[in-house]
Amino acid sequence: MMDKMDRDEKLWGGIFGIIAILAALTEMFINGVTASSIAGAIKDISGTLVVVVLLVTFLKSLPRKPKNLSEILEQAVEDWGNDNSPLIFKTENYVAAQNSAYTQGFVLLQNPRNYVSLANSKMDKDNADWKRYAQYGNGKLTGKFLDMPGYRTMTQDGFDVLFVMEQSHFKNMPEIDSIVKDIVAAINSRCDGQVLAERVGASYKIRLACKRIESVQDVEAFVDTLDFVLSLVKVVA
Repeated sequence: MMDKMDRDEKLWGGIFGIIAILAALTEMFINGVTASSIAGAIKDISGTLVVVVLLVTFLKSLPRKPKNLSEILEQAVEDWGNDNSPLIFKTENYVAAQNSAYTQGFVLLQNPRNYVSLANSKMDKDNADWKRYAQYGNGKLTGKFLDMPGYRTMTQDGFDVLFVMEQSHFKNMPEIDSIVKDIVAAINSRCDGQVLAERVGASYKIRLACKRIESVQDVEAFVDTLDFVLSLVKVVA
């Protein structure tokens, strides 16, 4: 990560480099555009161009701030996913069911206890194995965990998200049926009507009916709900 001194050097070096280039061009026009003045300007510019290139590179590397609510929501959910990896992974090449409102999601380790070994290996998105875990429907390393509609859709109307606890680790729990019921009850108790949770039939899926996201506070509340559900899953795992 670039430290403050390095950032300041690139920023001010680039600024003064631009000033030097402008000064060289101004001097060339004042003295008359001749072969010798052009050569002198090129010489002066070439000496400072490198710091300008560094400035441009630095500016391009700065994180882009979200411009609208859907982008703020996207950034918040993506950050939540990153903060909780490698327990969960943002799905690569998401496969949507026919006529489904869900277009993206996260997968969960089939055995959440493997999280410790993965965390110790410091695996991140630059690791070649990352996509193997994030691949949708691989059926071995991870399983579907959270399905969501697109971020823009979530800011236009009420929407549902779906939590799935059908990983092999949970399916082998004799008490999984009561655990799912307890998680539904805990969500409804905590969210107090802002989010309505219900079990999908006799499955190990929990559907959350969410209100339209209309403000930054709604974004924070939604991500807090996602984090609360994941915390419950962590405890029972």
